[in-house]
Amino acid sequence: MTLNPADPRPLYQQLASMLRGQIQSGELAPGDRFPTEGELSDRYDTSRNTVRLALDVLRNEGLIVSQRGRGSFVRTEPPLRYYASLTGSRTKRMEADRRRDTFSQQIEAQGKKARQVSTVETIPANAEIAAHLHLSTDEPVAVRRRVMYADDQPLQLGDSYYPLSIVQSSKIMDPADIIEGTDQVLEDLGHTPTRYEDEITWRMPSAEEATKLHLGPATPVGRLLRTSFDQNDQPIEVYQVILPGDRHVLLYEVDAE
Repeated sequence: MTLNPADPRPLYQQLASMLRGQIQSGELAPGDRFPTEGELSDRYDTSRNTVRLALDVLRNEGLIVSQRGRGSFVRTEPPLRYYASLTGSRTKRMEADRRRDTFSQQIEAQGKKARQVSTVETIPANAEIAAHLHLSTDEPVAVRRRVMYADDQPLQLGDSYYPLSIVQSSKIMDPADIIEGTDQVLEDLGHTPTRYEDEITWRMPSAEEATKLHLGPATPVGRLLRTSFDQNDQPIEVYQVILPGDRHVLLYEVDAE
């Protein structure tokens, strides 16, 4: 089998397309060991550099994973689901196990072990956060930063920004896990979240994000920026979550009524 020199696509993209098709068709099944660079080079009569570039494409798409000393394998686990339309649901929160935070419940429902590492600090609001919270730039805000793990793999980064006047001296200022969830703390403080505005963008990660999430080269991330409003339509939180593109499916449930 050879690549087509008349095809306008670079050879490595042609090869990546062929191999992607074999994965999608099931010819290469989840968990299968991928042919070596040498085997692929012989099979498709192309250089090892072309093979290497094609494998990089598949790796960055999350279709294959590499294990040091063992080679490459077809990914066995589907991307995890991020239920964006349920994360702020008061009904779901009240129905759920109040001894487990929403993130843990969603991850564990997908067969994974969840944990979070949190830090809290007070910082001056940048222009974007200040605009969403209806504050002045550089006005102090509390930020609760979380690295969230599934089976000890970093899965998401979540930063929550709050007007300091609302959350000062509350549980939100303590980096310990908040089992009942921050929305419940806000409700207990007299600010019940009643609606949300989401902004979703896709981009390449910053160096810090790539390091924290253990991202491979050329792996994009999704950025969901959610602003929460209380019963008086006052913005009470801006939540930024960073989702590696090779590890997530972003899901929304939309009521047609």
